[in-house]
Amino acid sequence: MLNLGLYPVVSVGQSVRNIMTAFEGLSSNPELISIKNKIDIPAENGHFQGVQLIERDGKEKLIVSGSSKTEAYLLQIDLTKKKTDTLIRLMGDPYRHAGGIQISDPYLIVGIEDNILKTTSKVCLYPYRDKSFYKAHPSITIERKGKPKQKTAGATGLLKMDDHYLAIVANWDSRNWDFYQIDPEKRTQQLLTSFAVPEDWGSYQSVNLIKDKNAIYALGFYSKKKLGHTDLILVRNLSSQELIMEKMGTKTFKSKNKVDFNAAVGLHVNPQGRLYIWATQTNPGKKIQINKYTSH
Repeated sequence: MLNLGLYPVVSVGQSVRNIMTAFEGLSSNPELISIKNKIDIPAENGHFQGVQLIERDGKEKLIVSGSSKTEAYLLQIDLTKKKTDTLIRLMGDPYRHAGGIQISDPYLIVGIEDNILKTTSKVCLYPYRDKSFYKAHPSITIERKGKPKQKTAGATGLLKMDDHYLAIVANWDSRNWDFYQIDPEKRTQQLLTSFAVPEDWGSYQSVNLIKDKNAIYALGFYSKKKLGHTDLILVRNLSSQELIMEKMGTKTFKSKNKVDFNAAVGLHVNPQGRLYIWATQTNPGKKIQINKYTSH
């Protein structure tokens, strides 16, 4: 066991009553949502990477991260109008790969990496409710360097604690997870510990954090044999400070209109505590297909 030295969780919008019930209750058959797109989205040598639901001015929006040959970006989709409305350019070459993302109010976390040399990455927290979000001005940035694939940031998770945030940063193919304690207001961050993923775990394209009344969990998303897969991982109990990292179960998901769990996938918990999963097609086009999975 590893001690994280964390405090009790008081997160907003990332809590369900019982994660096992919510997870097992997720429908394997999605609702299909088709989005019209007139934005020239960078597509060469890249694809969609992560997706999260936000609310702006009383409207539901999806934020989708993406990579390309020359730049990393976020795409904002208006779910009411069913069309794309904003492209947020994050960074350029060599930081051209924005990975899996997560919202933990009021921040969005995203890892932006050099996916060619694979030796550096920047993990950024953006205040998504602020106007500076659209200018891609992060509140805090974690600089990472290491051997190839060691300190990349292909998947990130973020969970609000009582006076700080717990972040997971997973490297290339999510073979190693680094845990950080982040305080955006004080602009401080601390690496708590690292975890080497067992060989039988998936090559997660996105990793999101969630909790129930007893524990903190992570959902890891990946595709295998043309089916979407989600692993439920117990991170630690709330009554203990020790890291557990035990896979508790796996669910498979059918997809419609070529939606792919190796593209953008992410969880969402509504104000009533119901769990949802969002997933997109791999590449941007004139139409963008989205699958929405609901827990009953």
